[in-house]
Amino acid sequence: MSRISRPLGDYELMECIERGLNRFGPGIKYAVMWRMVVLGDAPKEGILINPDAFVTALKSIFGNSAELMEQAIVDEVKARLNSPEYYEINNLADMVSAVRKQNLFDQILA
Repeated sequence: MSRISRPLGDYELMECIERGLNRFGPGIKYAVMWRMVVLGDAPKEGILINPDAFVTALKSIFGNSAELMEQAIVDEVKARLNSPEYYEINNLADMVSAVRKQNLFDQILA
């Protein structure tokens, strides 16, 4: 995959989350979203605003296996970005934060 010339927007980040979850079956994302609603951690703005709530929902459903799912999502983002500056990031909250900060920085400079 070639390196992109701009950072990922929220839509592209959500696509990466969906692709990462789809590796484990098509119904997984619905189960996780439902769990976020039940736990009261489903912000109106979505999981990009509160990725920790998303990870908490994964852990409440899948236990230790949630780490594999989180890593699959992070790997999708890394593959899409194909940029060494993101290679050391290994959790979803840090990855979302880094990508969104870079996107904001690039918008300010534009």
